[in-house]
Amino acid sequence: MIIREGLSQIFIPDDKILPGPGTKRVGFYNPDQVLNRDITVALVNALKPRNYLDGFGGTGIRGIRVSKETGTNSVIAEINRKSVEVIERNRKENEVDLEIRNEPFESVVSRLLFDFIDVDPYGSIVPYLDVALTHVKNGGYIGLTATDLSALTGSAPKKTARRYGAHVENDRLRHETGIRLLLSYIAKRAAAMDKHIVPLISFWRSHYYRTIIKVSHGAGRADEGLLNIRAISKSEVVGPLYPQSEEGPLWTGSLNSQDVVEKSCKQVMRGIEAKSLQFLGTLPHEDARMYFFETADYASYLGKSIPRLDALVELLRENLGAVAWRTHFSPTGLKVNVNHAEFLRIFEQIAVK
Repeated sequence: MIIREGLSQIFIPDDKILPGPGTKRVGFYNPDQVLNRDITVALVNALKPRNYLDGFGGTGIRGIRVSKETGTNSVIAEINRKSVEVIERNRKENEVDLEIRNEPFESVVSRLLFDFIDVDPYGSIVPYLDVALTHVKNGGYIGLTATDLSALTGSAPKKTARRYGAHVENDRLRHETGIRLLLSYIAKRAAAMDKHIVPLISFWRSHYYRTIIKVSHGAGRADEGLLNIRAISKSEVVGPLYPQSEEGPLWTGSLNSQDVVEKSCKQVMRGIEAKSLQFLGTLPHEDARMYFFETADYASYLGKSIPRLDALVELLRENLGAVAWRTHFSPTGLKVNVNHAEFLRIFEQIAVK
């Protein structure tokens, strides 16, 4: 089967495309991650790294697109020999000059110097994180895609404790929690190596979380970064409609860099879908406050129905001069630059109406 994505034409050996996190099979292609790859290509074009590694090749679509659409020197690592044959076919089909290595990710990343390492495995990033942090160039970037959402959202609490050393509640705020737990773990592992991270983009989509971080050396900066990690109670951070339950440790700093996002969105690139750049442009709104107001929870708290969000946003603006944004973490959530008491007062007004 031949599919087109970006400016590339890719052969995949299966007769049908299967959505979701996928399995380890020859030439695996995930259509659900087009957004992931679009945003990666835009950021690579904005950040201008010299050497990019696609650490888990599959069909080679990610590395091929980065090479073809940004001109960045790219290497693809793939341990499966038959998948390497698929990647080689796709490399020739797309006429890109990149290197293909039939070796494990750990082998390639430890012998070559990269300033952008992309880690997109099947499941957790945990087995691959330390080697990526160890070998990425100072001031370089790591892209990480995690599909172990059951652990990161707390729906498998024993796995959450075992893998991430944390406790989190599996509630309607779980996907922001999951991103913050992932970043907390990454920042702690980096700090153990006297390294500091800055999240550039972070988002949830379907079955995966995606974050791209900048990594810099320095024990002092690493110590400063650890100040962004602590246990929290949603009762205190959001409001008393949530129980007094300590969760974490979680990343409490920014999830996105507005400067990097804006620079990436300005890239004029024919291969990137307009809706991908539109989605990317909304991500800095997630840093308006830590956690969003989940209107489904407030409606349940008051015993009312969920109001129309546009009407609620307008009432917040008229009464408080507030600015509100929809959050991608929930279809019924709002990021608003007010506190719980102010939000509850306006919510009660519209709930009565």
